[in-house]
Amino acid sequence: MKVVQQVASAMKLNPQQAPLYGECLLTVQLCEEECVEDEDDVEFYLLFAGSTQRHVSSTLKVSHVTLQAVCPAHDCSETVRVTLCQARPGGSVDPVAEERFQFVQDLALDMAQFLVNAAGKTEGALLLDECQIPLKECERLDDTLALALRHLPLPAGWSVLGTNLDTDTCTGLGIEPGPQDTLLHFAAKRGLRKVALFLLQQPGGKEALRLPNKQGRTPARVAQKRGHTQLQKLLTE
Repeated sequence: MKVVQQVASAMKLNPQQAPLYGECLLTVQLCEEECVEDEDDVEFYLLFAGSTQRHVSSTLKVSHVTLQAVCPAHDCSETVRVTLCQARPGGSVDPVAEERFQFVQDLALDMAQFLVNAAGKTEGALLLDECQIPLKECERLDDTLALALRHLPLPAGWSVLGTNLDTDTCTGLGIEPGPQDTLLHFAAKRGLRKVALFLLQQPGGKEALRLPNKQGRTPARVAQKRGHTQLQKLLTE
């Protein structure tokens, strides 16, 4: 996208910051003097310009002074410049307004990093077991933690079981890991369905389904005991 004019106007963004994994709904508010055009063939975009990455997001027009967009993911915590641009037929792109926006590392990202590092480690399992999260917080955390896990680059050779061994090779050799509290047990205990779905798609996820913890319970059994019916179905399919 090539911006062909200088930006003179400001706009208000709500919220004014977002986690690095993005995906939140962003509202763009303009003054009456800066209203967007009513032409059907004019489209509006947000251009996010950071130190090493740029992103373009399409917008939805809510009113002549309000637009909405889904915030993109970003590579680092920093303040970026956001430019609202209008694209007309024929290829011309003009800036409408500009504002600053901040990408931050939030609690979900911190927890996602901890979970990735804790996979397969005894001390990590103990800390996970002591992590007390209220039920309502778990419901909200499921969305953000799953997004954060998908955003994180996983280490080479990483698996849900925390081993660098190829799980297919281990199965072929008849190697079965001993009882342990896996990340899948962590998700099952707290009803984190989206997190569990992410883990099942990763190396070692299918093997973790069959693995009992030190109490002899598989992730599905843990979910059942905690009353997480939908998650139990996912873990037994």
